[in-house]
Amino acid sequence: MGMASGPVFPSAAALWGKWIPASERSTVPPTSQSGSDMGIVFTTPLISIMTQNGFLGGWPSGFYVFGIISCIWFICWCFFGFNSPNEHPRILNKERLFLNKHIPPRPPKHQATPWKKIACCPSVYAIAIMHICYNFIYYTLLTSLPTYFSTILKFDLQQNGFIFALPYFVQSLTTIIVGRIIDRLRARKICSITTLRKIQTIIGAIGTCGFLMAIGYMGCNQFRAVLCCILAVGFLGFQTCGALISQLDVASNYAGTLVGITNSLATIPGFVGPYVVGAITKDNQTVKAWRLIFNISAGIGAFGSLVYCIFFNGEEQSWNRIEHENDTIE
Repeated sequence: MGMASGPVFPSAAALWGKWIPASERSTVPPTSQSGSDMGIVFTTPLISIMTQNGFLGGWPSGFYVFGIISCIWFICWCFFGFNSPNEHPRILNKERLFLNKHIPPRPPKHQATPWKKIACCPSVYAIAIMHICYNFIYYTLLTSLPTYFSTILKFDLQQNGFIFALPYFVQSLTTIIVGRIIDRLRARKICSITTLRKIQTIIGAIGTCGFLMAIGYMGCNQFRAVLCCILAVGFLGFQTCGALISQLDVASNYAGTLVGITNSLATIPGFVGPYVVGAITKDNQTVKAWRLIFNISAGIGAFGSLVYCIFFNGEEQSWNRIEHENDTIE
């Protein structure tokens, strides 16, 4: 499953670079990415219900149902997905002209990827570090919140499924709403894209890190702890429509390559985070232990945001510019 799903994000980013004009970069790609969060919103409570009711054998039902849905999606994608506007047979010529006008020219197929320039770009490192730190919070909460809800807050299986979905629903809404606001501010040229991305990052970091630390001091109070969880994850939406799509700002022609690099590195927290949680809470399911976990996550998130704000520059890099016109539209 990991090998099959790994190419999804860089492949999507490569398509965004060919289909999404700069004026919509904070809206369309994050809206697409928010689908993964909405997947959590719908699948978690649904799996809880199917497991409790013994549908298709209980817990195996999740694999059957969502495996079938994925196959249906893939068939639809084969019919409706196309590499670029020039290759799409059904869009209007007016749409094709608009996209080719507002999207940077693509490099020739024979042109080599500028690996040396990518390796020497501070913004790439800033995005990578931010992505790693963001994913530490994201994966740690994704894999550990159900345990926290059941052992500390004492929710049963069905309650756990529904409550666990709430933070990710709020994150999806935040991603879509904030992304649209950022695109409008960008269109009005109130400030540079670099400044906008850094403002997003600062707001997201203050909200996420602040509420993460607050969770540890809510004790066993269900309402307050869940509210802090919802707000902590919700503020991650500022990063989803900001720092995490910065590859498009820096080099839209190589967005797939850049996302492939940063996302590969950012999967490391996917197994480091749960290991840290397991090491801290082994035979020690206490409020104090979980407070330490939330504080560690907040510290890592704050570090990533600081590095990003210092070193990121959102202006298009010179090595992304191609000195030729788009392919002629017949």
